[in-house]
Amino acid sequence: MSRQALPQHYAQAIYDLALETWTRQLRAVQTAMRDDAGLRTALADTEATVSHRLQKLEKAIPGSLDPEVHKFVGTLLEAGQIDQLDAILAELGRLARVGPAHKMARVASAVPLTGAEQEAFREKLVKRFGPDLEFQFEVDPALMGGVVLRVGDQVIDGSVAAKLAALRDHLAA
Repeated sequence: MSRQALPQHYAQAIYDLALETWTRQLRAVQTAMRDDAGLRTALADTEATVSHRLQKLEKAIPGSLDPEVHKFVGTLLEAGQIDQLDAILAELGRLARVGPAHKMARVASAVPLTGAEQEAFREKLVKRFGPDLEFQFEVDPALMGGVVLRVGDQVIDGSVAAKLAALRDHLAA
């Protein structure tokens, strides 16, 4: 039997790779700044252009920065917040340990829900699971009626298809 990866597994792999790349490159910047007082002085020099300061930084670190990381460090330099890099890396580490602060609530229904019905689901699910939910509403005609709610690893199946399956199992027993 073939075992296929779920979309969540691919998404987690991408997340892990991106996080590792960003963390590794930002730590290289942090190390270069910590070990070289001249570099720290050059990066703090607001009279110099951001591109000039970025060039000095890139010369001081092994390898080159990915374009996104380069742009981010440039943003920190432009904002005068390169000194926040330690705190940024600490927060990035915290996020890596605990994950994003939100959960996905998937609501599948046999027919499209109206705006009012979607809002009612939002209100009830936020009361039950907390305010950090993101919502995804889907239509699945195979449900025949009712809804299936998935929040994290919890599933509430109120579909007609599930009720018919339970009735069939009960009658067969």
